[in-house]
Amino acid sequence: MTPSRVLTSLWLSALLSLSCSNPNHLGNAEDNLIIQTTQPTSFQAAPEVSLTSQEALEVLTGATTRVAWIRDLGDGTDILGFGNQVVVMGFDSSDTFGERLLVAEPGSYAKPLITPTGDRVVYMDRSNNSIHIVSWNGAPPTRLMEGFPLAVWSDPNTKLEWLYVGKDPRGTDPESYGSIYRHPLDKPQQFELVWNKRAVNGDNFQLSRDGRLAGALARWPAAGILELPNGDWRQLGEGCWTSLASDDSHLFWYFDGQHRNLTIIDTKAKEDRRWTVNINTAPGIDGFEVYHPRWTNHPRFFAMTGPYTVGNANNKIRGGGNNVEIHLGRFSADYRSVESWTQVTTNNAADFYPDVWIAPNALIPESTDVRNFPTETTALNPEPLTVDVRVNTDVLTPEPEDIAPYRNGLLILEYEVIDIIEGHYNESTLLAAHWIIRDALAIEGSERQINTIMRLSLEPYAAHPELEGERVIMDSDRYDLPIFYDVDSASSGVDP
Repeated sequence: MTPSRVLTSLWLSALLSLSCSNPNHLGNAEDNLIIQTTQPTSFQAAPEVSLTSQEALEVLTGATTRVAWIRDLGDGTDILGFGNQVVVMGFDSSDTFGERLLVAEPGSYAKPLITPTGDRVVYMDRSNNSIHIVSWNGAPPTRLMEGFPLAVWSDPNTKLEWLYVGKDPRGTDPESYGSIYRHPLDKPQQFELVWNKRAVNGDNFQLSRDGRLAGALARWPAAGILELPNGDWRQLGEGCWTSLASDDSHLFWYFDGQHRNLTIIDTKAKEDRRWTVNINTAPGIDGFEVYHPRWTNHPRFFAMTGPYTVGNANNKIRGGGNNVEIHLGRFSADYRSVESWTQVTTNNAADFYPDVWIAPNALIPESTDVRNFPTETTALNPEPLTVDVRVNTDVLTPEPEDIAPYRNGLLILEYEVIDIIEGHYNESTLLAAHWIIRDALAIEGSERQINTIMRLSLEPYAAHPELEGERVIMDSDRYDLPIFYDVDSASSGVDP
């Protein structure tokens, strides 16, 4: 960065550290990005400051930041890189190149991973089941080996960089691998087995700083922790897109079936200590689904993609869309919320599968010790209801193939409140989820036509953690309303 940009970035970083709870955002020009903070403050807001995308990124992270991802040049629906119109993209906050091609020849690319030193990117070529590596300086890619890249990791003692590779694909959906080997990144011909006790999904597999733990789906939707090498497996929940913090905190998360929330777990706690963090509140997401959540190499930051608005009610994620961008969020010091956001990419292309590297000299507020966090769970609010309602929305009921690989699905509909029989509720509209698919079979009679009047027995959705790994479809813009669960619908169809 130039001296003037350094001074500007330092001033803005100091400002954000003081006003990180200010709901006003910095930056508003067409080609600039937005830093938004999300909690109230008692003092006067700072004046708006126009930031370039590079400056906005460094204000958020406090250091040089690099981002790698895939871009679909086709119809914008290739969210996982299975087609042949994908390129590998990069973005570096320390230069003026902006969004640039790292691998320009279109292909079937997936899972870009920035190496621990931040100077190279490992990625998968699905067309021939091979792993390649490319540098940030424009040199041609180099083929490393066959397999699927699961993680890159640096030994904190030797500084040796390792590549963890999935082998023995099991033909599952999503794909899982029966064995995991690790290779020295600069001596890929060498390898050692680190896991083969149960199949592990390719997304996301991340290691703790000491390399003794890995967060994983083993296999989907079983989310939990592996002890390496070849130790115990500890299941912690059901979901997708698991992540493990890269420090010594051993914080772990999994993504929910609504594609809107993370369940974060303090795995060091003696008792079960977990909480939910909503991540679809970033500027520009507007409450729609998000995808590809991934912890960065710095535990206070994570990346994701969104908003997913193009697909129909059945599966907006598969719809992708050219408005899907890369977003970077910063957790609050207690990891209970996202305190700041920036949108990394701004273009007319579909951007997926991000990985973010932040230089180790990042200047952000210090984290507190997560083991001192309070133990309460998310408030189960509002209270249970028995209510007469009218169906407010005309939504096509998905079929089992629409939600695959999920086997169970719920549909959230919007209802007009006619009369409250039991309980208290102050809004004229409510959202409630009911079962539509169980064990990959459509439930007969689960369709609810618009203007239908019915009586529902409802409980807060959050009061049912057993639903956390199920696919939930929602096609309402009332993201301000709490979500209920139609408990009577559980008696329909086949038990999951």
